[in-house]
Amino acid sequence: MKKVLLSAVLLCSGVLGYAQLLNVQSIEKIALPQGVTINKATISPEGDFVVMAQNEKSGIHRLDLTTKAVTTISESGIMHNVKISRDGSTVVYREPRVNANRMRQIALKSFDLKRGVEATVVPYSRDLQGVAIIDNNIVAVNSEKITTKSINGGEAKVTMPVASIRYGQLCIDGKVISPQGTTGNSYMWPSVSPDGTRVLYYLASSGCYIANIDGSNPVRLGSLHAPLWYDNNTVVGMYDRDNGHQIYASRLVAVSADGKVKQNITEDASLALFPSVNEVGSKIAYTTPAGELFIINITR
Repeated sequence: MKKVLLSAVLLCSGVLGYAQLLNVQSIEKIALPQGVTINKATISPEGDFVVMAQNEKSGIHRLDLTTKAVTTISESGIMHNVKISRDGSTVVYREPRVNANRMRQIALKSFDLKRGVEATVVPYSRDLQGVAIIDNNIVAVNSEKITTKSINGGEAKVTMPVASIRYGQLCIDGKVISPQGTTGNSYMWPSVSPDGTRVLYYLASSGCYIANIDGSNPVRLGSLHAPLWYDNNTVVGMYDRDNGHQIYASRLVAVSADGKVKQNITEDASLALFPSVNEVGSKIAYTTPAGELFIINITR
């Protein structure tokens, strides 16, 4: 495994004139198996594996970061909003199909990594809005209705709000809140803060925002794409630029929840895309247009 250590110059210049939010120790380029390039990856809570989409074959797959072994989870699953349970045992993902009427539908599936068993959480639907894993419970929003399923077989409970998108509008627990209004606005990349009090989202042609869970008091964080919560006080996302044909610059950035503090985590030349943070906040995974996988190691 090749390790690329960040220089002191990068750490200082990446602060953008403010205090440092994350203590980046190193960035590791993962040696992938021969013939494997990665389109997008989600890192497990413990940081020992990623769920990924390959450029060479369809479906979603598990890559063990120690052994580099690759196993297939689903040959037709997609990476959009993939979730991994807190104990690392279960992957929740979407599976699309085109029905007999040539209409696209999405089912929500779960896959038990230990037993190799697939299960259907939500049958094929035209209106699967969003999904979350909360305390080892799978929570899905479908046609404004909430479906819950316990991963460990116990009683399923909903203890946190769930953010989702329906017809381009931002919803909490299936109900539209759209902080900037519904007319002419399109929302994406929604997620609820770890403490359940705020919602993170991206508003097309406007930027990334954090608002209270009822949609009040939106705060703009900038043009941060694919944003996600690092913790209750920090958001991580990417600043990417393209010329209409290809991405020529992209870096990962950490931003404080009030939007006042920003820190470069990588440089533009890294072409870092689609960050994924593990549950304990010790690692951030990202990919590049060349199909590479990197892991950023962070200490608090």
